[in-house]
Amino acid sequence: HHIAAGTLGILAGLFHLSVRPPQRLYKGLRMGNIETVLSSSIAAVFFAAFVVAGTMWYGSATTPIELFGPTRYQWDQGYFQQEIYRRVGAGLAENQSLSEAWSKIPEKLAFYDYIGNNPAKGGLFRAGSMDNGDGIAVGWLGHPIFRDKEGRELFVRRMPTFFETFRVVLVDGGTELLEPTVHLLEGRNRKYSVEQVGVTVNCHLGWRTQWSQLYCDPAYCEKIC
Repeated sequence: HHIAAGTLGILAGLFHLSVRPPQRLYKGLRMGNIETVLSSSIAAVFFAAFVVAGTMWYGSATTPIELFGPTRYQWDQGYFQQEIYRRVGAGLAENQSLSEAWSKIPEKLAFYDYIGNNPAKGGLFRAGSMDNGDGIAVGWLGHPIFRDKEGRELFVRRMPTFFETFRVVLVDGGTELLEPTVHLLEGRNRKYSVEQVGVTVNCHLGWRTQWSQLYCDPAYCEKIC
C-alpha cells in the first residue's frame, strides 16, 4: 500500500514540476488554499487502498495468496477444495488407503480451505482471548468423513462469502439431508437431526489424529460439523 501510494506521489510530483495550471483552473480549484491541497492529496491514498482492496477481494493474475489469502471467487468456487479432492483421488487411484491419501495433503493447502480464511469472515470464527491465541488455527486436526446409518457419505455445505451467519447443513449428493443445528431439531425437522439420521464421523490423518478414528457420539458429530 505504501509503495503504491509513494510511487503515485512521485509521479504526481514530477507532473507538477513540469506542468503549471492555467490561472482559471488555479482559481477555480482554489489551489492556493492549504486545506484544498491537503484534502485532495488523500486521493493518492484512496487510489492505493482501492487497488489493494480490489486485489484482496477479486484477485488478480499476481495476487500474493500467502499475504492476502484466498479471494472471494476462490472460496465460493471451492478452488482449493477441488485441488484437495483431486490429490486424494489420485492417491486412491494408486491403491493408497484413505488415511495415506489424506496424509499427503500439505497443511498449507488444507489451511487455505479453512473457514477462517474466507475473505468475508476473517476473525469471526476465532473464539476466546486473542492474547492467549485461543481460536487461532495452529494445526490441522484431520479430515472428517460423515456417514449416515445407511453408509452414505455426507458433506457439510460450503459457507458462501456473502453470509455473515450460516446454518450447518449436511448434504448427500447435493440434496439437503439434515440440519444439525440445535434450534432446528424440533418439530418437523426432528427427523433430520443427527440422532435420527445416525450420523457418524471418521477422522482421518491430521495433526492430532495420527490414525483413523470413528466417533458415534451425536454431540461430538455436531461439534465437528
